[in-house]
Formats: sequence, structure tokens, C-alpha cells
Amino acid sequence: MSKNIPLSLLLVALLSPLHAENQHTLENINVTASQGTELNKKDVTDSVTVITKEAIEESLSTNLADLLNKLGNLSISQNGGAGGTASIFVRGMDSKRTLVLIDGVRFNSPASTGIDYSHIMLSNVEQVEIIKGAQSGIWGGDASAAVINIITSKAKQGFSTNANIEYGSYGTSITSLQTAYATQKYNFQLGGSIFDTNGFSTVEPIFGNTDYGKDQSALGLEKDSYNNKSFNAKLGINLSDNDSLEMSIQTINSFVKYDASLSVSPYSPADSVIGQSYLKDRLYSVAYKHNDKINDLELRYSLSTFDQDGKSNSSAYRLTGSVEELKIADKITYMQNSFLLFGASHQKHEQEAVTTDTNREFSSDSAFITNYNKLEFFEGKNTILTESIRYDKYDKFENSLTGKIGLKQFIENDLYISTNLGTGFNTPTLGQLYGKYGANPSLKPEKSFTSDITLGTDTLWFTAYYNEVKDLIEYTTGYIQGSGVSTFRGVELGYEDFVFDTIGLKAMYTYLEAKNAKKQNLQRRPKHQLDAYAVYYVSNKLDLGLGIQYIGERYDLVNYTGAQTGKYTLANFTTNYTFSKNLSFYTKINNITDKHYQTVDGYATEDRSFYLGLNAKY
Repeated sequence: MSKNIPLSLLLVALLSPLHAENQHTLENINVTASQGTELNKKDVTDSVTVITKEAIEESLSTNLADLLNKLGNLSISQNGGAGGTASIFVRGMDSKRTLVLIDGVRFNSPASTGIDYSHIMLSNVEQVEIIKGAQSGIWGGDASAAVINIITSKAKQGFSTNANIEYGSYGTSITSLQTAYATQKYNFQLGGSIFDTNGFSTVEPIFGNTDYGKDQSALGLEKDSYNNKSFNAKLGINLSDNDSLEMSIQTINSFVKYDASLSVSPYSPADSVIGQSYLKDRLYSVAYKHNDKINDLELRYSLSTFDQDGKSNSSAYRLTGSVEELKIADKITYMQNSFLLFGASHQKHEQEAVTTDTNREFSSDSAFITNYNKLEFFEGKNTILTESIRYDKYDKFENSLTGKIGLKQFIENDLYISTNLGTGFNTPTLGQLYGKYGANPSLKPEKSFTSDITLGTDTLWFTAYYNEVKDLIEYTTGYIQGSGVSTFRGVELGYEDFVFDTIGLKAMYTYLEAKNAKKQNLQRRPKHQLDAYAVYYVSNKLDLGLGIQYIGERYDLVNYTGAQTGKYTLANFTTNYTFSKNLSFYTKINNITDKHYQTVDGYATEDRSFYLGLNAKY
């Protein structure tokens, strides 16, 4: 590996974290998704990555896929540029095994086979949490690999507004506006964003083609544009000192042009002016909350709807689905720093008509309980214990009993050792069972086991993990289910600190082995990945950021076959200049060295590109 990594990359890695963790120390960073309730990051046993508002703003990321790729140390493969289908791998386990929540509302579409990461804009996002390992014991299905929890901004006392304008390469423009107002009795927030780009061709010559690596404009490939209009609204009413009512809505309307795949093996992508897709995602939520000295009660109803209309060079299609959930949970505090969280939920997953007679659905009723203890067996050294168990009764699948346990022991000051064990249960999506592409009604739920152990401090940590998935669902020319156990094992090494009071640094290295039940290496997962990010605070007005990513050996097909899509290094550069407390200016250069690379064979990625923006806060 060392032969392929430039010396400059190693130097940045040795010096690398983030301004957010130092100006906003761990005492001020809370995690919501780990045990289903808010906890300080220090008091969480899970392996957690928290990306704060400050880190999001410094990285100048525009959507969730971009952010997770830059700061989440998660590998990504994407079919083309903006709006292209993005797959995120958490410790080698792909998107459909990760539950995505936006303010507690599920963003996993039952009609699809993945998650629309690239359509989630960040203008109203306050924090992103990545909780690794099986979380089914708390959240149920779709959480067998991890939970990605997105927390949006909440109104603070008085009136505030935030406006942003950005222009750049490929005819890209991004505008956003967020306004909020809060009093002791009520609060509201309203905002939206518009992302528009002419884009570049989704496809390009495959690896090994004589035209591979040539500029797209020289090849005469047509551009594939993308447009995204997102809207968000929140309303909160304080009914009393102990009772409140919260309502929210998130909408995403996007239009993406894409290129077709050839209908003959090996299904290479082909330039096409026909392919296009309209997506309409809606997330609704209403919650009643009661809090007193003992109880922290929440009753929540949420509804997620997903509607995709598209056409290719051969046919038109529509994918429509919804997830409806009614959930009640109560956190009862007992002793000091201990609580019991228990509750129940009802979920209904539905795929609406693809044709007139193919409506499909399944539902589940669940009960769950979590016990949390923060103890002091050794003087001045905290011991944290967590145990969770959940029972899900399905009407169409076998019932599921899942759980997780965690232990974190502080050894000296902030030095700790922690370990987590969890079981997961992942139902096939309705899109995999009955959808348009590769449907297989014979698919059964997957069962998984995950484990990890970490030795670390606030600034340096080492994690080893081992995950198993029984009867893994994979896609070849259709969805198939392997018989046996697939394994995912590896190590993570992270460093995050502040140097000379002027440089915030962050680095993460991951080594991965991912094999199916036939002991074949799974595709599109890099064996080695290194991410480093540095921010130099030149003054209280100017900061400069440099992000570097190294992707090691990675192949497009199983068992090290197909195109080699790894072995490259990317670099991005950002600047932020503050004119006043209300006005700032920024620039970013993506892919500084103009590196040609592909994350999926035959699909294009961004060349060197330039962007500049203006942000106003009041």
C-alpha cells in the first residue's frame, strides 16, 4: 500500500482532525441515535462518527452523499454525477442494511433497492450521526449494519435567517434560504434550497476502452442535467412546562437525466438522451412529548412517501412506496446516570401499483427495551453498560428477536476500551421482492451479527470489527440469495486533534475484507481507504481547508474481477473568509489534480471543478 500513497498524503494523515471537536468539545456533542435517546458522545459505547454543523460548513459539502464521502470515512460508489444513484458501504455492508433517519423519520424507500443519499441537501442540517454496528435491537429492520441519523436545525430564541448562493463548474447554481423564530411558547422554521446543474455525461468509456480517460467534451457525449428543489418546515408548541407538540415536513423534488445500460451482457452503460427520472420524496411527522423528573415520554406518528417516475430508451416505469409508523417510547430515569427506555411501534411498508394488480405491503408490531447504566466501579473511572432487546412480529416474514450489548471502561483520564455485540434482521425490500428490476419473490430476511472492540482516547482510537450476514441478498442479473454466511472484517484507525491552536486535523484509515458465502471478495469495496482533512485558521476571518482521500484496490465485480476502479488519490481545497459576523465568502476546488477515476466502471466522475459562494446570517 505504501508504494501507492504519496508522501504528502502520509504527512497529512499523521497530522490530521476537525475544528468542531475542539472548539465544541465532547462535553458539548450529544448523540441521539445510539440508544434511541440523547447522550453525550463520551457516554456512548458504540463506534460513532459525529459530523457537526461547523464541520459541514467548513467542508462545503452540498448533499449527504458528498458529506459522508468527505468526512464520514465511508466508501461510496455512484452512477455518474449529481443525482446519480449512490451506494454507501458501512464496514463493507451496503446501503440497504443501513437505516437513514431524518429527525426520527425513516428515509428508506420500500419500493426501491437503495437510498437516495445524493438527493438529501444540507442547508438545514445541524448534525449527522453515523452509528456503526447492528442497531436492530433498538431500531428494528433496515439497521443491521448501521444507523445514519440526520438532525435538522431548530429555531432559537428570537428571529434568525440564513441565505446562501453558490455558482460553479458545469453550470451549477445552488441557492438556499432558512428562516426561524422562537419564543417561550412556540417556535417555527421554514426553508428550502434549489440545486441546478447542466452536469456532465453520466457515462463514459469503460476501463480498458481505447477512449478511457479522454475528456467527455472531446468524445461528444451529451450532458446529463440535475435539478433538486427541497423544502422543510417545523412547528413546535410548548403546551406547558412539561408538554410540547412538534410537527415537521421535508420534501424533495428532483429531476435527473441519466444514461442507459446496453441490453446485452456485460450490460455496459451507453450514452442516451432519453433516460430521465422524477423523484418526489415526502417526510411527515407529528410528535407529543412529555418530560418530568422521572419520565421522558414521546408519542410520534410519521409517514414517508416515495414516488419515482422515469423512462429509459426501452420503457417507462413508476416506483411508488411508503412507510408509516406509530411509535411510543418512555425513558424512565432511576438511580444516578441510569435509565430504562421502553416502547412499542407499528410499521406498515407499502409498494403501490406498478401495474394495476401488484400492490404489495407488509407490516410489523414491535416492542423494545433498553437499559443504560453509567457506574463508577473504580474511583474516578466511569464504566458504561448498555443492553437492548427488541421483538418484531411480521405479518409476511418470520418474527425477529434482536439485541445489542455494549461496554465502555475508562482506564485513565480519557483513555478507554469499549466493545459492542449486536444482532440484526433485514427484510428484503418490496422493490427487491416485486419491483421492476430483478424481482425475486422467494427472498427471505437476512440475519446478521456484528462485533467491534475499540481502544482509544478523544483524539486517537483503534477499532477492530467482525460482522456476519446469513443468507446475503446480492444482485447479479437479478436479486439472488446466497446460502451460508458472508463475512466483513477489518480495522479502523482514527486521529482527531488541534495543532498549534491554528490547525484542526482529522484522519481515518480503514482496512476491509468483505466476502460472500462462497468466499468470493465482494465488489466495489476498497480494501484500503484513507481520508484526511485539515483546516488552517489563518486568522479569525480566514480559514483554508484541504481534504485528501486515497482509495486502494477495488474491483467492479466479485472475486477481484471486472475493472480496477481503485488505486487513486483525490484532493479538494476550500477557503472561507468572514467579512463580518453576518457575511462570509467561500471558494472550493474539487479534484485539484484533475484525476480521472471511476467508482463504477463506465460511469463518469467530476473533473477539476471550481465553485464560489456567499453566505449571509442574521
